[in-house]
Amino acid sequence: MILDAEPARWLLVLHTALGVAAVGASTHLCLWLRKYLRGARNKRRAVRRFAVIALSLHASAFLVGNVAYPTYKTRVRAEYLDSPDALEADAIARVRQAAAMRARSLGRPAPTMTDAEAAREVTGVTAGAERIARWFDSKEHWVAVGLVLALAVAAMVRAWDPERDGDAPAPFLMLAALGACGTVWYAAVVGVLTASWRAI
Repeated sequence: MILDAEPARWLLVLHTALGVAAVGASTHLCLWLRKYLRGARNKRRAVRRFAVIALSLHASAFLVGNVAYPTYKTRVRAEYLDSPDALEADAIARVRQAAAMRARSLGRPAPTMTDAEAAREVTGVTAGAERIARWFDSKEHWVAVGLVLALAVAAMVRAWDPERDGDAPAPFLMLAALGACGTVWYAAVVGVLTASWRAI
């Protein structure tokens, strides 16, 4: 379902807020888990709670992102990032406007810029957009992997008692938590980079 611009923007704001919260919760879980695995057994309840919070936020951000994805795919990817003409026209308009504003601030008339001069100024914009689009698409796959890891972490901290079961699962638990955390950080950074090129 492709949303209108206004609801899509609010959905993007919600997705961003959930993503930021997921980054915070996953990072916090890794820090608490590190203490817990080093022997601070009084952190068990907190680790369990943060594992559930991190999983919930990760899943919520993933769900909201998937609702917004068709709108992104149409309004941002197809209409802009995958369209060299749209990219170049937008970049040239920005270059010309920036030159006019600089001239105005210096009290000079706006310079005339030929199409060839403007095109030289925006060389490489298409390659950059292609790279961002690829990163964004790979982000969705990594977030799905991270969601599975977050689920595994929540299940492991619920079922495993180091005093009863020993420390053998500890490295796997920490690795899964770091993997889940790394995927939400990657998703957040790529999401911000994509929005810096073009938001919905």
